[in-house]
Amino acid sequence: MFQARRRRVLVGVAMGAALSLLGSGCGSSRAAKVEESWLARVPEERLGDVRAAEAERRKAQDEVTRADVALNDAERALQVARRNADASELRKEANQAALEAAQATGQRADIERAKAELMNSETGVTAAQAQVNWRQQSIESLQARKQLRENELEVAEAKLNQAEYLALKENGDVRADEMSEADFASAIASAQRKVEEARRRVDSQTREEQQARAQWERLRTQAQGYGGSGTPVEE
Repeated sequence: MFQARRRRVLVGVAMGAALSLLGSGCGSSRAAKVEESWLARVPEERLGDVRAAEAERRKAQDEVTRADVALNDAERALQVARRNADASELRKEANQAALEAAQATGQRADIERAKAELMNSETGVTAAQAQVNWRQQSIESLQARKQLRENELEVAEAKLNQAEYLALKENGDVRADEMSEADFASAIASAQRKVEEARRRVDSQTREEQQARAQWERLRTQAQGYGGSGTPVEE
């Protein structure tokens, strides 16, 4: 009697463990990827979709590289803008000292001239700081754009994996039977959701960058109108 009850308990534990493992397996998606070597036995004429997907992946990778280069250029431009801002601050300090010296002489003409120079340099500082802000916003915009390109690359890779799986399956490879077509479709859908999220962030960051640039251009024009040295004209 005791042994029968013990057997029932052990069977129940085993079944519970099996169900737990099964549930765990269902909750996690298997890696939706085909080994490259598996395609070696697929005739080339059956790899048309694979080759097209490979081309799309290369194109997406090129876009990631371009985005990275643009980001590096923007970071260098930010460093230049910061140096311009530092130079503007030094001009302002020099003009402030010149005004104090003119006031010490009591000469009206010298004082008025020094005041005008100081006003010009103050306007230049404001414009230079606005340029730094625009460059910073530009970097954030480009970072968002690079993330978008990386997400697009993820989509291209997921589609390539799916194309390879279908080629393997159509060629009668039994290893394809161990994979789930739904896993490949799920990977594509997940990557596409990331693309949409990244695209919304790019749109938001681009608007902020455009506003920052408009502000800098307005202040730059104002500084030039006052005759101040302000900040060098940069695009």
